Amino acid sequence: MDPRLERLVAERTSLTAESERLAALIAEERSGRALRAIALAYGTGCKDDFDRERQCRADEEQMKQVRSRTRAVDRQYRHLTTSARESG
Repeated sequence: MDPRLERLVAERTSLTAESERLAALIAEERSGRALRAIALAYGTGCKDDFDRERQCRADEEQMKQVRSRTRAVDRQYRHLTTSARESG
């Protein structure tokens, strides 16, 4: 296999694992999110509510970046495999 394809496959595997990890974290962080939002809106939230909400937003942003990178890797992989088929 072409070394570039091997690298892309390895990166895709790593991104998939990271995406699964983040999805689990976000699901956990989102539980109780509505109650935290109400508490924060009414000024009754505690520091933990702020911290959990901040972490949830950071993880959601990281998930967007992972998904974007995954799409880029998929495009590169398709391009390389298409080029290999056309030349071979």
